[in-house]
Amino acid sequence: MTLYIILIFIALCAGMAISVHAFGTGGKRKRIFQDIYFTVEDVDGIGVLYTKTGEYSAVLRMENPVQKYSANIDSYYDFTSLLTAVAQTLGEGYAIHKQDVFVRKQFEDVTGDRHEFLSSAYFRYFKGRMYTDSVCYLTITQESRKSSLFSFDGKKWRDFLVKIRKVHDQLHDAGIQAEFLDKPQANAFVDRYFAMNFKDRIVSMTNFKVDDETVSMGGKRCKVYSLVDVDCAALPSLVRPYTNIEVNNAEMPVDLLSVIDSIPEAETVVYNQIIFLPNQKRELAALDKKKNRHASIPNPGNQMAVEDIKRVQEIVARESKMLVYSHFNLVVGVSADRDIQKCTNYLENVFGRMGIHISKHAYNQLELFVSSFPGNCFSMNEEYDRFLTLSDAAMCLMYKEHIQHSEDTPLKIYYTDRQGVPVAIDITGKEGKNKLTDNSNFFCLGPSGSGKSFHMNSVVRQLHEQGTDVVMVDTGNSYEGLCEYLGGKYISYTEEKPITMNPFNITQAELNIEKIDFLKNLILLIWKGSDTRITELEFRIVEQMVTDYYDAYFHGFDGYDPVQRETLRKTLIAAEKRKGTWGTEDLPALEQKVDYKIRMLEERRKALKVNSLSFNTFYEYSCERLELICLENNITEIDYDKYTYMIQPFYKGGNYDKILNENVDTTLFSETFIVFEVDAIKENKKLFPIVTLIIMDVFLQKMRIKKNRKVLVIEEAWKAIASPLMAEYIKFMYKTARKFWASVGVVTQEIQDIIGSEIVKEAIINNSDVVMLLDQSKFKERFDSIKAILGLTDVDCKKIFTINRLENKEGRSFFREVFIRRGSTSGVYGVEEPHECYMTYTTERAEKEALKLYKKELRCSHQEAIEAYCRDWDASGISKSLPFAQKVNAAGHVLNLKKRDKNNQQ
Repeated sequence: MTLYIILIFIALCAGMAISVHAFGTGGKRKRIFQDIYFTVEDVDGIGVLYTKTGEYSAVLRMENPVQKYSANIDSYYDFTSLLTAVAQTLGEGYAIHKQDVFVRKQFEDVTGDRHEFLSSAYFRYFKGRMYTDSVCYLTITQESRKSSLFSFDGKKWRDFLVKIRKVHDQLHDAGIQAEFLDKPQANAFVDRYFAMNFKDRIVSMTNFKVDDETVSMGGKRCKVYSLVDVDCAALPSLVRPYTNIEVNNAEMPVDLLSVIDSIPEAETVVYNQIIFLPNQKRELAALDKKKNRHASIPNPGNQMAVEDIKRVQEIVARESKMLVYSHFNLVVGVSADRDIQKCTNYLENVFGRMGIHISKHAYNQLELFVSSFPGNCFSMNEEYDRFLTLSDAAMCLMYKEHIQHSEDTPLKIYYTDRQGVPVAIDITGKEGKNKLTDNSNFFCLGPSGSGKSFHMNSVVRQLHEQGTDVVMVDTGNSYEGLCEYLGGKYISYTEEKPITMNPFNITQAELNIEKIDFLKNLILLIWKGSDTRITELEFRIVEQMVTDYYDAYFHGFDGYDPVQRETLRKTLIAAEKRKGTWGTEDLPALEQKVDYKIRMLEERRKALKVNSLSFNTFYEYSCERLELICLENNITEIDYDKYTYMIQPFYKGGNYDKILNENVDTTLFSETFIVFEVDAIKENKKLFPIVTLIIMDVFLQKMRIKKNRKVLVIEEAWKAIASPLMAEYIKFMYKTARKFWASVGVVTQEIQDIIGSEIVKEAIINNSDVVMLLDQSKFKERFDSIKAILGLTDVDCKKIFTINRLENKEGRSFFREVFIRRGSTSGVYGVEEPHECYMTYTTERAEKEALKLYKKELRCSHQEAIEAYCRDWDASGISKSLPFAQKVNAAGHVLNLKKRDKNNQQ
């Protein structure tokens, strides 16, 4: 019996020993976490952490200033310089602990709005898509003098409060959003780090366990990787705050540590970056002593050490650099059922390629984890967890990037970021909280097949949903589907039913210099064409005819007033004298002849009546008035007959007699989505520019009447009016639009359109602060010309050449990317849409025919047809639309696959 008791006792002791060795004692583990903090106090809204070793800490939540894939090398250096300045502000006895937290999340629509059908489909499509979110915390800690008895030092406390506020101001002045955590937030931050849970609303903690390799809590396993092994400090000889990746045969700068946001299997990653600020004189003296010690033993290894130390001393002396102690580690958390070795292999490989060899002997997992608690960094072991380096080198290893977030703006146009999750931007650049420009006019360039029309469909759909009146001039049926879905007005030019308007029919209140300029340009366009040089004389004559036409209609002509009569008399007498047939003695006869001529001119002008306003009455008036103007001013250069002949096709009985004589459909001014399809006349050099011009005038009228946001989009039709004659009018229209909460945009696919036309540059590009470029790889050899004309920077060009070229396609359906510059701010965004949007925008004939078949057979609305079609498309298992559309067309009827989506995958 005694033997059994002894054996049981030995077994229990062995089990306890194994348990203690593996997990530590419960009391010891409990004390480790209980012994970190004394309390968290609220100090004027700042949550100050007090550790039991006497340190004070304050935590700033901030956003790193460099946007991922910004391509701006200077911004990386600027941030390292800022952090160096922060270190100099704090000085001896402080530590900077920067924690970048990366969390894998599922996308959720957080707008809370009740969306329209296509927007609902859009957010439903992205729901649950995985992406990496990030947040940054900067903890500033004041070191406590270690002794057996702690005493309050009021001077040090005041110094701490002053310096943390100075740091906040430095960050704010550099344009970085940073706010101190208050007491509840600081407590929550500590709890979330302890649980390694930065995602769930409620944080709980269970089953904490530690071994030599990992730290486990609940259903999560974590491993702490020390970036530098002080026993074998292997760092590249040259460290800079960024590295280059090659994209499309061009270099794109990214953060030196950019790889840590995409560690496979990782659910949570915390990158701890700790900088300790020692006494500089003491460290320099220690460095000098170390140099002398190495110099006393003359061998190659020591000699190299001496030279290295001398270089450091020279840099410190010459450039006033700081010596700092540093520590960097990654806490990587994975689900308990995942293999953390994959993370280890990945990190060893990616850091190895950079010349950084992470520590393979980080057996002090619990110690590293605990020392990385916010405010507890001074518990980091001085012997083997800290290494001495220059502040600049240490700051290069700081993480500097942030992912793109939605902008704070009432106008939200959704694209995807480069991870593939929706972000909202203010496409106008002037309605968001951060105003980027005062001019929302835009220019869009993209070669055929780049997704230009698909992109514009997405933009105008979202604008329309948010209360914008949209007018479009199209030459390829690109917007027919969207117009039908929205119930808009689709006006297509045909010979039987041309686009008709009466731009002459205005009220007296509407008669102003802008309207006169428009009509002057219209008449000159009809008379002289778009390619002919217009003389100043012709400009003035047409302007006078338009002015006199309205004067005759609104006031009538009762004769010349005394001033007009006297001026005319002198002009005619001078003209007769220049003929040389009149002597001084003939002056009475000359005056008599001139007076008679004036009476004849006056009678002819009185006979000119304007009873209604249209091109017909203007034609009748101007043909007579042109001759009178020339007679009144002795002008002989104008060919009356040619003028009459050239404008006659728009007069009654002419080929185009309806276009300028039938009043515009007044319902157009209440329509919120209008498409003018002018493909049928795009080759007509006379008619095309005139129709385009009168459409623009309709938009101008709408722009003045309506009080909401308006946008005019001119596709390839803009080329018809890109002439010297129209340049001033285009400038006027662009500038006027800005005053009436409107914007004008042109869309083109030909590079020559912008390279070869000064009118485009002067009238359109120079008046467009928003530039949109799709895939430009076809133009790469000639891109210098585009760069110069559009005023693109080198940074812009680096972004442009990454369009559709990043390794960001996994887990996503087909998408295209677009470069958008608003003012001086630019970025690349994805245009990725669900099937419902695709079928609304498509211009593919087979797909449109298949959708029409659904609509006809189901006898439903356009929206219901799209819903039914997309249900069957999704259920079919066919990934691309065209093969599915061909299947529908071949069947000749609705497939109705709703109940077969699992059993009939194809």
